[in-house]
Amino acid sequence: MHFHKYPYPANFEFPTTINSQLRFKTRQGNYRVNVKTGQDDVYHLQVTGKGWEENDSQAGIAFPTGRNVTKTNQTVLSFHADGSLNLSTRDGKTLLATYPSRFFGQSGHASVFEFIREKDDQFYGMGEKWSGLEHSGKTTKFWNTDVWGDFNSVGYIDGKPAPDPVYVSVPYLIIKRGNTYLGLLLDNPHATFISTGFNLSIANQMKLKSSAGTIHLGAEVGQPNLYLIYGPTLAALTRKLQKLVGVTPLPPAWSLGYHQCRWGYQSEADLLSLDKNFRKHGIPVDGLWLDIDYMNGYRVFTFDKKHFPAPAKAMAKFAEKGRKVIPIIDPGVKFEKGYGVYDRGHRAKAFCENFQGHEYVGLVWPGETVFPDYSIESARKWWAKEVKDFAKTGIYGAWLDMNDPSTGPVENHDMLFDHGTKKHGAFHNQYALGMAMASREGFLAAHPDSRPFMLCRSGFIGTSRYTAIWTGDNYSNYHHLKSSIATTLNLALSGIPFNGPDAGGFGGDTHPELICDWYKAGFLFPVFRNHSMINTRQQEPWAFDAKTLTVLRRFIQLRYRLRPYLYQLFSEQEKSGEAILRPLFYDFSDTAAIPLGKIDDQFMVGPHIMQAPFVQEKLAKRSVVLPGKQAWYDVTNDRWIQGNQTITVAAQRDTTPLYIRDGAILPLARLKPQDHAFKGAEVDFHIFLSGNDQTATTYTFDDGSSFAYKKGKRSEVVITAQRQRHTLSIATETVSDGFGPGKFTFSTTRDIKKVLINGKPAKLVTAQGISLGEKALPTWIA
Repeated sequence: MHFHKYPYPANFEFPTTINSQLRFKTRQGNYRVNVKTGQDDVYHLQVTGKGWEENDSQAGIAFPTGRNVTKTNQTVLSFHADGSLNLSTRDGKTLLATYPSRFFGQSGHASVFEFIREKDDQFYGMGEKWSGLEHSGKTTKFWNTDVWGDFNSVGYIDGKPAPDPVYVSVPYLIIKRGNTYLGLLLDNPHATFISTGFNLSIANQMKLKSSAGTIHLGAEVGQPNLYLIYGPTLAALTRKLQKLVGVTPLPPAWSLGYHQCRWGYQSEADLLSLDKNFRKHGIPVDGLWLDIDYMNGYRVFTFDKKHFPAPAKAMAKFAEKGRKVIPIIDPGVKFEKGYGVYDRGHRAKAFCENFQGHEYVGLVWPGETVFPDYSIESARKWWAKEVKDFAKTGIYGAWLDMNDPSTGPVENHDMLFDHGTKKHGAFHNQYALGMAMASREGFLAAHPDSRPFMLCRSGFIGTSRYTAIWTGDNYSNYHHLKSSIATTLNLALSGIPFNGPDAGGFGGDTHPELICDWYKAGFLFPVFRNHSMINTRQQEPWAFDAKTLTVLRRFIQLRYRLRPYLYQLFSEQEKSGEAILRPLFYDFSDTAAIPLGKIDDQFMVGPHIMQAPFVQEKLAKRSVVLPGKQAWYDVTNDRWIQGNQTITVAAQRDTTPLYIRDGAILPLARLKPQDHAFKGAEVDFHIFLSGNDQTATTYTFDDGSSFAYKKGKRSEVVITAQRQRHTLSIATETVSDGFGPGKFTFSTTRDIKKVLINGKPAKLVTAQGISLGEKALPTWIA
């Protein structure tokens, strides 16, 4: 696989005409464009004909079949006799178009869609890319890689250049055209590519060719399937995409806590030591993670008896302490007769084959290794049974690694699928998706009423229905800290909202300033896991000096304080597909004075919290954009600041620039400093109103762990607040009480002197829990 060579449009044949039945002809045969729509302003364009009879995708996109439909309530998709395409609004405004005879091209089994690029277009999405937030002038391939195994270390350490492609392939392009948005999604599991206007040269010296006026999306092989989505806003576009590919199921609340991991944790004793130190230092934690060394000779689904003489008893012990143990599970199975997992998989014909019809063998941690063929339903069922039996020891989550798939130094193109009938490229990009599907099935079989949590390295379209993603093996430096924001945001916009990087960096040695900055930037990322590599310095919070420990502890505690808010965002994601982490232009529009499209070091957490962390080494001050016309509450300085301006803030070791949007009502946990228990019914609503105005929010709560909420065991309450000068009137209305009543307190900014709750004067009480800023805000009860 050549990562940086792409099919070239000049080698494609573009049909010059297309008839009214959307049929066209090339030298290779007769073809047809099938157009369907399943929701407003989402079109599915599928080209069928010789060589493209079926789609190998397991993305699971649900879309209607039947006759061609080229109109929705807001848009019209038109095909013209000259071989061009035009997407327009009902009143005739062009949204997206092609040149005559340039809509679609073919070269053997390769295909490409071409669109006109406008001068000021900006581009986002593309799943996991490490090359920044905005993608103008980028040509990229989508092919899941084992980054440290496939690229030179200079690129993956310092990003010069950033490795590409990386772990997750989601060929989805967002076009920002002013304040209007379009999405283009290729549902093709084979090697695909996107170009937003390339500039080709030899050794970066001699300019050869530019395609600055065009956008290309194509594949080297596989049926052409393109979804065309019109926003018109980025929020609307993202909701439509998420509905198309599948929302993220509501995760267990413990998965939204803090997680500690290191390559080297291998025994019950290691985890007991972690538990002891977290308690000693007053730090809440939910997840204690095990890397590959817990296994017996790296055999998947086993424990080394020296390290875990009684695994089920060990898991029960940690459960009593309120901890979840999350072990790594690799797809590779040691090629060894007499090893039960291999023997059962062999009998089930569950492993990938090579060209000779034998089991394909790679070289990874166990030595000679065979690989489950997740393209086959029976193989997924076998894997799910192995996961089920493993999970019954008391395991409720898993870390799914090495599923790019990584085969070590062995060429993976010899690894075939579907009993050897499908070439490697047909399922390479969706290998991790198949593993996630089967693994989730196994956990649900073991614990039918417990929501599982899985964290996966690689992925494809639809991954968000089964597992979270971490952004793979990063490095302890400021390049990776800064780029993690853009990577996380683009994944979120590409249909994978539950994601995040290894906090502190995996490879190399971190240092106090870096890890403090990383925690301050990432403490509200959907995934908050500290993970580090064997033979690097220890990265546990207490491995640093006392001042650093204080900072890390505070931001972990703030994570838990704000976890009810994060949980609400995930509840909304499951309901409507709303993003969790967002770039500024998700919630706000550009203005002439403040363009938002290239701000890659600020982000929104849901609609109400904005972070502007320091992500450059030894930076003394930075500018912060305050978008929108409303005011922002400056948490650090306990003050209101008017929006629609840019301010300058100074770096402080123990705080981070954190802003709350005017009108926010944030549910915060009432917790003791090291308490990590989730109690959704007991929250402190922080109400932020800068002037005479009113606001409202809907808060839902349940047990945080089971599926009972789907059967009505969930409560919902509407909180309304109205401010008149220094008086705040709060009203609560119970919409449903399936989980019982809530126990609420209310906190206000310091300029509020009187509070009424449901018409009665409230009592000022001592605040509970870690304060957002330096001092706790006033707290009131009925």
